[in-house]
Amino acid sequence: MNDEIFGLINGLAGRIGPLDLLMVFAAKYLIFLLFAAGAVVLYLRARQDGWWPVGAWRIGQVGATLAIALVLSQVVRLFHLSLRPFQTHQVHMLIPHDPGVSLPSDHATASFALAVSVWFFVSAKWGPYFMGVAALVAISRVFVGVHYPADITAGALLSTIGGLAVWGATLLWQDRFLRRYTPQWDEDQLVDERALESTV
Repeated sequence: MNDEIFGLINGLAGRIGPLDLLMVFAAKYLIFLLFAAGAVVLYLRARQDGWWPVGAWRIGQVGATLAIALVLSQVVRLFHLSLRPFQTHQVHMLIPHDPGVSLPSDHATASFALAVSVWFFVSAKWGPYFMGVAALVAISRVFVGVHYPADITAGALLSTIGGLAVWGATLLWQDRFLRRYTPQWDEDQLVDERALESTV
């Protein structure tokens, strides 16, 4: 089924010029725009919540999700489960790429790890949009002939595992971290703060 789905997607390459251009752009450059957008959303959320400790905690969650997903990706690559499609099949190859291990896709892993972490930890509003762009990055890698569908599926799965691992760590340690580093208000300060909030 992996080969069949690859054939369906990659078989569209070379037929419609504008679609080829879009997919080449997505395969090569869209990941950079995705990470730039992620930095903007994270910056705005950190400004809203305060840089310390909540903003720093969110940045740590995103970074940890990316790190776990990419480490898992490198571990899986050690098993050499799959070569690039163009090494074993006749494909429509729209971008040059070195031969090597294909599973999992680093582009898919990084893109989905960012999208999952934004959705889980930064913005439920923007998370689905990030997931959509990550999916486009992943599919474009199949379209241009450098990855199989299984490669991008594995990247998405590893990213989800990374996000869930950080989610579990959050449940265990977030309250302890925030209580430790959030300034303690005395009773008079707390009364003044609530009075100020009631006037806003």
